[in-house]
Amino acid sequence: MTVSQPLGDLRAQYEALPYPSRDPRDEAIRLITGTPSHILEINHYLYAGRLNFNRPVRALVAGGGTGDACIMLAQQMVDRRCPGEVVYLDLSEASRRVCEARAKARGLRNIRFITGSLLDLPVMAIGQFDYIDCTGVLHHLPDPAVGMQALASVLSAEGGIGVMLYGEYGRSGVYPLQEMLRTLAPPAMALEDRLAMAKRLIRFLPTTNLFRRNPYLNDHVTGGDAGLYDLLLHSCDRAFTVPEIGALASEAGLRVVAFLEPVRYEPATYMSDPLIARQASSLPLLERAAFAERLAGNLRT
Repeated sequence: MTVSQPLGDLRAQYEALPYPSRDPRDEAIRLITGTPSHILEINHYLYAGRLNFNRPVRALVAGGGTGDACIMLAQQMVDRRCPGEVVYLDLSEASRRVCEARAKARGLRNIRFITGSLLDLPVMAIGQFDYIDCTGVLHHLPDPAVGMQALASVLSAEGGIGVMLYGEYGRSGVYPLQEMLRTLAPPAMALEDRLAMAKRLIRFLPTTNLFRRNPYLNDHVTGGDAGLYDLLLHSCDRAFTVPEIGALASEAGLRVVAFLEPVRYEPATYMSDPLIARQASSLPLLERAAFAERLAGNLRT
């Protein structure tokens, strides 16, 4: 497999630091669940409760990483005796090995593993999918629109996509810090030295710094070295506003049907004045969600 330089840098990062860090032995004690690919969310928001689990359901996890969405969805399909298949796709072989080990620990046999780029989906000849998960991937591509169009090319006519993208307002402080680290810890520096410099810079940030003042950023604390690198040293990283997400979907021939969790994207959640809340809540979905994210100011995804 050959990849372009930006994708090569992306692959190298996740070969060295599979993200998020997971121990397959933990599958014996818990199943990690979450948005947007919980099977009940898929059925509710994309199929209005009409998804037939008695027929083979095909799901694609594009950019599967260490397997959270893939394992969750595959296990939930087994629990419902759904004769379907989850296709895992990722550039990183190290990440794939983690997901494979997690699947083996659970005895899951309904996952097909592919190492590759989602940008190649239009020529992969792997069929159409009822559901596609793409969590934390498009915002790391040189051209997210091309990635979204690639996903749409393998989506069935009645299917839907669950996407997680970084939110611009909630990541206040991230991008100035990334710029500082490109100066202090350029990509040519050894990975371990870049991590050490990032930790040092964070430790000595002044109290006025936007990153230090943002209480909603914690991947560098809870995610270990992989989380820190992903947050601050990533080779390709951008964030989106709601209008930009709407445009991204529209360019791929898709439309946004919901933001999850919906209450986070409702102006009335944050506005106590009844007149303003009522006026904002009467807006169409995208305008309403855009108003809410500007009002809240802390939505990271």
